[in-house]
Amino acid sequence: MDDREAGSPGGGPRSPETPGPDRRGLAGYASVLRTPGLTVWLLVLVLQRVPVAMAPLALVYLGYAVTGSFLVGGLLVSAHALAEAAAAGWMGRRFDRRPARRETALVLGAEGVFFLLLFAFAHHLSLPLMILLAVLGGAVSAGTYGGLRSLLQHMVPGHSRPAALGLEETASATVWAASPALAGVLIAVGSGTWPVGAMALASFLGGLTALALPHRSPLPAPDRAGAGRRRRSGGLLRLFWPSLAQDGAAVFTLGAAAVCLPALLMDTGTGAALPGLILGAASAAGVVGGLAYGSRRWPRQRAHATGLLLLYCTLVGGVGGVGLLNEAYLAGALFIAAGVVQVPALMSRALVVQGQVPRRDWGFAFSALYAAKGIGHGAAGLTAGAAIAAVGPAWAVIACAAVALAVALSAGISDLLRNRRTAGSDTPPGPGGSRDL
Repeated sequence: MDDREAGSPGGGPRSPETPGPDRRGLAGYASVLRTPGLTVWLLVLVLQRVPVAMAPLALVYLGYAVTGSFLVGGLLVSAHALAEAAAAGWMGRRFDRRPARRETALVLGAEGVFFLLLFAFAHHLSLPLMILLAVLGGAVSAGTYGGLRSLLQHMVPGHSRPAALGLEETASATVWAASPALAGVLIAVGSGTWPVGAMALASFLGGLTALALPHRSPLPAPDRAGAGRRRRSGGLLRLFWPSLAQDGAAVFTLGAAAVCLPALLMDTGTGAALPGLILGAASAAGVVGGLAYGSRRWPRQRAHATGLLLLYCTLVGGVGGVGLLNEAYLAGALFIAAGVVQVPALMSRALVVQGQVPRRDWGFAFSALYAAKGIGHGAAGLTAGAAIAAVGPAWAVIACAAVALAVALSAGISDLLRNRRTAGSDTPPGPGGSRDL
């Protein structure tokens, strides 16, 4: 395979930027599925996502198994999540500067080592060392989210990129739905430390599988000289900060609703199993929404990306409003409807960023979006918990959704105004994207 472009046929490089037929619906996904190297990429993605998705439950039970305290487990989860968010951008930048095959194998292998040490020696380690291993395990592979997404977007032709995002989100959502159940099974048949051992195994297998990924140079050859000097990370963040704010707001809304939903439904007198069923149905609805959204190309990307997020925040706020009326099943239906919109809202912003940022910086940009999601999720847990104690779960949902809506609207207006100011300039839009109002 040509080093300059993953996915190029053997007879010579074919740039994914070359215009192709506008495939929609199933044809778009069929085009992605025919991409050389996709099966290996998909397997690496699943093996990379498993430790991340298992970590919240696995680390909680590891802490409890070792110390008898869920508080210690919570500290491990927080340390892992904060390390991911803090390191994602910097580690994602490494994927822009190094071949994705080698970098993925390296960081997943290192992640496996840290989790293996935590699994094997947890009963003999002090708490600070356990926290350190959780931090290192979260930080070292934090860039793989953006790195693997960037690699896929380089592998597929430009007209198939929305479908590629839809396929990626579907695979990720499936892993996130299945991994907690896998952790629960391992705890039931083994002990509280077994899920961390499974995380280490998945990381090692992902690192080995990554050695078969398509190879491409990290930067197009003409852009390598001085690329680091011309494109500083801070300048890139200023370029797409509205998307960072909107992604953070979207996940803040989701996280706050997930925290508040059990308490809200219990206040209406429903059974304890209903919140879990609704959360699962909302996740499934998100998969459907993501597949539908990725099946076509959408005009006016910036405007409708903001519109999708505003709709999502409004629907989630409506869950709280209906909760005030003690309408549990209507609240659940609204939350599931919001789930249909949530994944497309995130996908649409990823497409905006992809069009704003040069291809050589996609790994950093997608990893920065991942970090923004992590910050939003962490802030949701703290804010929603305090809001429930202060005003009750229904008003807590409304308040958190209103805050997110205000952030999303402000960022969206700023993005549209900035785009309008530059629409008449001679500066071309980023590769793969177009200006829109």
